[in-house]
Amino acid sequence: MSTLVIGDLHGCGQELVELLDLARRERADARVIFVGDLFTKGPEPETVVEAIEDLRDEGRRVDLVCGNHDLRLLEALRRRDAGVPLDEIHPAEATAIRQLDRADRLVAARRLLTEAAGCVTLRGHGWTVVHGGIRPEVGLDGTSDFDRIHLKAAPGEIPWWERYDGRDGLILVGHKPLREPLLLRRGGRPVVVNVDTGCTYGGSLTGYCIEDDRFLQVASRQPAREGFTPAVATAPPWASAGPVRTFARKA
Repeated sequence: MSTLVIGDLHGCGQELVELLDLARRERADARVIFVGDLFTKGPEPETVVEAIEDLRDEGRRVDLVCGNHDLRLLEALRRRDAGVPLDEIHPAEATAIRQLDRADRLVAARRLLTEAAGCVTLRGHGWTVVHGGIRPEVGLDGTSDFDRIHLKAAPGEIPWWERYDGRDGLILVGHKPLREPLLLRRGGRPVVVNVDTGCTYGGSLTGYCIEDDRFLQVASRQPAREGFTPAVATAPPWASAGPVRTFARKA
């Protein structure tokens, strides 16, 4: 069985459709896991809803892990339900709500957000998916749910993954947009993967096939976001190199 872990979507619906099409051709989508941040910021949150529903209609297993923007959008919906005008809600969330409502996908999107909010940590055989990361000094079990969702190094800080010794197996995350997907190995085995490559900022949408140890990637259709520069991850001294296959298709 192939397990495809897909990075932060942020409403990039067309890129998701293209990545899933590539995955089908590569037979890499038997199980699909989304690392969170499904709908806000991008142009087609309704297409994200439809693509997830289509996967499930095909009989494929789909898992949703909670991202910080999923929680923010759920809170925005609660405020709207309480009578707060959309003009008084943060523009990113208000825009997503309007787009989903116009496309008659708001109810379905809310159902997916609620599902994601109930899954902060997804564990498999030798691997774990969280949105943000873990605190290496206390390990996966000692890391709070808040940090599993929100943990991100500030500019100039050392990312958590450079201090991770691999004791909790492979940790797969998004949340921190990088110029290229990150794969760190220790003793030849993958121990950290980050699949957030800033699709909504003009980068790319990336998935990682756990069993095959390879990336799938499509270029973003979004213009480069002014004032945003994705981080370039550096390998810590302990990280070992190894073959990484990337199947890419330009959008």
